[in-house]
Amino acid sequence: MAFGGTELTVAIVAAIAVALMMGAGSKKSESGDADAAATAASSRPEGHETAQDDDEDEPHVVAVTSEGEAFVGYQHAVLLVPPEDEGEAWKVGAGLRASNLRGERALGMSWQAGELTGVRVVQGGADEGPWRFEALGRDGEYLPYPFETREGAEAARQLFERMGIVRLGEDEDGNPMPPSAEQFAEARRMFLATMAELDAEDPHGA
Repeated sequence: MAFGGTELTVAIVAAIAVALMMGAGSKKSESGDADAAATAASSRPEGHETAQDDDEDEPHVVAVTSEGEAFVGYQHAVLLVPPEDEGEAWKVGAGLRASNLRGERALGMSWQAGELTGVRVVQGGADEGPWRFEALGRDGEYLPYPFETREGAEAARQLFERMGIVRLGEDEDGNPMPPSAEQFAEARRMFLATMAELDAEDPHGA
């Protein structure tokens, strides 16, 4: 069927109108998507992280001992991570990937909630670092770690307390009761005596 001049003009105008309507619908859809994304972002709870954020939110070295080992809070535990390479120590604040924390040695030296009954920081002796972070286990076992600075030792102590690794005993009234200086001293005495016996049995450390 042939179109006359008027009919052709009407057909062209109708086609243009349809095209404009489709374009407006597309822009409205894009605007709606953007608004929905903005609404979702604004309604996200504070502190929520995406999978990408989770990858970036890695544990960090909190304290480094005189021997170059790092105390790291990881999930619900505290790990003692050895240096990556011989002679290379961690640095405070260094970020760690999860792969750094899954080594057999790191997981072999870890503490979960309630595994310690007390922690403290004291000045080191002549043959130790200037400062010492001390901990007592559930059975009273003594765990000492030397530090070059008091700040480093205090950072380790605060990490253990913050992660809930330390569970204090209670007095007869139910109040928290940290171990006494005498308890620490006795545990240390027994520890040093055991170390001396081991050295006597194997003086060359073989």
